[in-house]
Amino acid sequence: MTAVALAFVLPRLLTMRSPPARMRRAAINAAIYRSELASLAGERADGLVTDAQYALAREELERRLLRDVADEGAEAAVPAPSRAAAIAIAIVLPVVALGIYAAFGEPAAVDAAAVPAYGTPDGQGGAPARREDLVRHLSRNPRDGRAWVLLARVDFEADRYADAAQAYRKGLDASPKVAADAGLWCEYADALGMAQGGSLAGGPSELVQRALALDPAHPKALEMAGSAAFEQREYETALRHWRALLAQLPEASRQRRELAAAIARTEPLAAAAAEPGR
Repeated sequence: MTAVALAFVLPRLLTMRSPPARMRRAAINAAIYRSELASLAGERADGLVTDAQYALAREELERRLLRDVADEGAEAAVPAPSRAAAIAIAIVLPVVALGIYAAFGEPAAVDAAAVPAYGTPDGQGGAPARREDLVRHLSRNPRDGRAWVLLARVDFEADRYADAAQAYRKGLDASPKVAADAGLWCEYADALGMAQGGSLAGGPSELVQRALALDPAHPKALEMAGSAAFEQREYETALRHWRALLAQLPEASRQRRELAAAIARTEPLAAAAAEPGR
């Protein structure tokens, strides 16, 4: 991709020519006027300006164009070709691009034995075959965080919750990009909770808090944080998380109705827990 970019930039940089002598500022201003007029017409069509505002703005544009046309300006100039600049770009651009990719990209993605495509029909690579492919890939590319996540999801679907939790942990440790995804921390918490019998107490709850630290409004994190708090009879905390989630859900959605019902059931428990002596 860097080579393609250079192929477009360098020839043009080395062969730039000054525009024809007869191209004057009036022609440039006319082009700008047409662009601004089209933009103004679009704003009127979108209802952003009234007809009266449109008429006033158009008159002002026309007056400005006439004033600029009457005033002969200097011809537009373009810098002469710069061989030094072309050489500098040819050296610096690849170095910077590779440096950024090494810091933030996934080098394992260009491996010749990259993770194969999934979701093939039965008989051409079902879940067991997918898992074997992933395990082989990860034995060669242990820093491929995305592949660890894929392996974790395959194990979770197969009810191998402990293996799934371990794969999520390795994926989150392997890749900063994976670790920056709040949703994956929730998936890890879910797998770990299922591995310990469906409870979110302890480690899973801590993982959900990591997700909320990354994205305080993450829907899955709010739902799981509320469930973990409810499980520990921290009803006010559960209500706080669930109410924050409720505000994000569409009015007529089934999820909103179910969550509203859970909040309604929890509010008396929170009130009772807040009574003196409880």
